[in-house]
Amino acid sequence: MMPEEKILSVDLAQEDSYGEILPRSPLISSYHSQWEGLRFDVHQQPIHETPEHIIQQHVISISLRPQVIQAERIFNGHFQQENIVNGDVAIIPAHINHISRWQSAAEFIIISLEPAFLRRIAIEIGDWQEFEIKPRFAAPDQLIHHIGLALKSELESHGNGSRVYIESLTNTLCVHLLKHYCAANKTSLHYSRDKGLSGWKLRQAIAYINDNLNQDLTLAEIAAVVDMSMYHFSRLFKQSTGFAPHQYVMNCRIERSKKLLAQSNQSIEKICQQVGFQSQSHFTNVFRRLIGITPRTYREQVKI
Repeated sequence: MMPEEKILSVDLAQEDSYGEILPRSPLISSYHSQWEGLRFDVHQQPIHETPEHIIQQHVISISLRPQVIQAERIFNGHFQQENIVNGDVAIIPAHINHISRWQSAAEFIIISLEPAFLRRIAIEIGDWQEFEIKPRFAAPDQLIHHIGLALKSELESHGNGSRVYIESLTNTLCVHLLKHYCAANKTSLHYSRDKGLSGWKLRQAIAYINDNLNQDLTLAEIAAVVDMSMYHFSRLFKQSTGFAPHQYVMNCRIERSKKLLAQSNQSIEKICQQVGFQSQSHFTNVFRRLIGITPRTYREQVKI
């Protein structure tokens, strides 16, 4: 039986923005990390039926439960039964009436995107002044699932993740959402025929990265150096270098750390700070993934 109608507003400025809709607070949240343009929460919830609510953000829900969950969802009076499996994605646009109920315990990611942030991306990629995100009942979307898991991994690193990587994932998510779940005049999309950044812009961006490796670099500030939007900078930078900006920054950090490990007697902790890692454990994990051995082992080998 339906609960008494109740229209609720989700406000990301509140620490527990889903407190009135879901029975339990999120297990982990990006609230204190202050990721630009979105809030990211991981939930474990019991059997539940939400009240009818109107959300002020565009919300993406990604199931993490390996078992099939029988559920029901209503968008603006449109009802559908769902058999939700791991990785299924539902999209709840801002300002739409929504009700959801599930018949077994559920584990899921909630990504709340600020409409103003998504609008900025829309203008950057296609000069869309107006667009409408379409509601989507739960169904597979491998890219959104992958982005959700990558953001979850960054959040679980306790704030030690790279901001440029988080921003890259956020931008990729927004572009995918606009291209595949948006009602807009897609003929307005325009793509540059450039094969990459101009020589001087590429040199300027690389110089800025190398001069600021000790900082928690952001995609926005690197793009601003060459007076470009994050979307166009990322696309052209990858065409020029073969690497996404976050990959290039990480490679630069590891290469700088290799030189310091070989040519100085500084502690590994100090070296990791000099190349922009927020913790030694994160530095060690990335170094091992890219080089195949730990920083300590590398130093022992090159100093023989």
